[in-house]
Parts: sequence; structure tokens; C-alpha cells
Amino acid sequence: MNRSLRRRVLRAYYATPLVDAPREQSKQATLQRYRHRVEVDITFPREMFADAPRPWTPGEEYTEVLGGAWLRTNADGSQTAVVADVGPKTLPGRDGGEWTAGELWTVTSHDPDVFAYLDDKPHRVTWHLGRDDVTITREPYEGHPHRAYANYWNEVCTRLRFMPRLDPDGRHRLTLASLPNSITHHEANVLILAAAASRVMRKTGGRAAVRTTEHDVDPDTWRTTPEEVERAYFLAPFHVRN
Repeated sequence: MNRSLRRRVLRAYYATPLVDAPREQSKQATLQRYRHRVEVDITFPREMFADAPRPWTPGEEYTEVLGGAWLRTNADGSQTAVVADVGPKTLPGRDGGEWTAGELWTVTSHDPDVFAYLDDKPHRVTWHLGRDDVTITREPYEGHPHRAYANYWNEVCTRLRFMPRLDPDGRHRLTLASLPNSITHHEANVLILAAAASRVMRKTGGRAAVRTTEHDVDPDTWRTTPEEVERAYFLAPFHVRN
């Protein structure tokens, strides 16, 4: 483990306010204990993802709901969704034959139920194939520019075990975190955070910024561990986690 990084993480941990909350997994206790975090923000070298294909979208008027799924509200009150890489189903294929390859679907309807799963299981738009009130255009996904983009980042995830974010300044970053006041051991142990960040930096290089932060916890999702904390545990070496 990078000793300098570990020292900085521990220094941030000692600077984190101690929360005097009940030692129980209750809503109010969790809202207090999850408020403070120690975070490591890793900035990757500019050249690391310089060969990444340009992202593709169906247009500026679309909002990306989930990776590979976009939604637009039309002037007549209908909505249009674009869903990439719709996998084969037991339905007629684009060419009238067996459906054997991924496709890109553009789906328009006034019925909001058609788009109910876009943020979770977008390929369920296939359930509405054949309805008179739903317009569907289907294109081959093979050779589509979004496929090259998706394949590149899928390979990155397979190799590095994480997906970096692209910030407005054009730099790719990854944030890992710990919850120093959590009563669950593997979340509270800041050494897991330090080990995970060190492991990432050994593989990728870059610079690490360590900080203490304070967040308002959503009362509706208080049972959910923050994504940055889960990612740190996932990326930490096995011997540190156990």
C-alpha cells in the first residue's frame, strides 16, 4: 500500500467528526452515521483513455436515462425512447426472420407505461412490439457508432473492474469513499479505502486527492450503501477485506 496515501486517508479519518448516534441499523441512526465520508478522488493521466471513441447520442434533445437508453418528450405529448443493443427475443426479426443479433430500437408512444423500465431494464420496450399505438423503428446494432463506444468501455470495466467518469474539464476520474461512523465493519474501515485507492493507482497511475466530505442522506434510500463505498470494498485486495 502507498504509505503516503494511507497516511493522508488516516489523517482525513481522524479529522472526521465523531457522530454520537445509536449503535443500531435504524433510519435515524443511519442518516447521521452516513453523513460524513472520507473520499479519495483519483484523476487519471490524460493519455490513459485518449483512444476512447466519441460518445454517441440520438440528439441533444434526448436525456440518457441509463447507459444505452435515451428518452425525449415530443411536442404532441408523446415520448420517444432510443434503446441500444436490444438482444434477441422470441419475436420476429428486423428482416422478418429469426432474431439473432442485437438491434437499436427507436420507440414512440403516448403511453408512459411503454417507457416504465427505461431506468432499469430498457429492453422491455420489446414487450410492446405489434401494438397499434406504438411506433417502432429497428436498426442493426452491428456497425453502429454506439457499439464501438460501448465495447471500448466494457473492455475497460473488464480489465480495471471500474468505469471512470468523464468530468467537464475533459479528465477521467474515479471516487472511492469510506463511512467512518458506520457500525458495519467493512464500510467503516478506512484502511479498505486506502488499500483500494492504492491498488487502482498502481495499475493506472494518476493523482489522488483525499478529503473529508459531508452529504445529506436521502431518507428514502437510507438502507443503501453509497456507490463510492461499495466500489472501494469491491476494489480492495481480498486480504484487506477479510
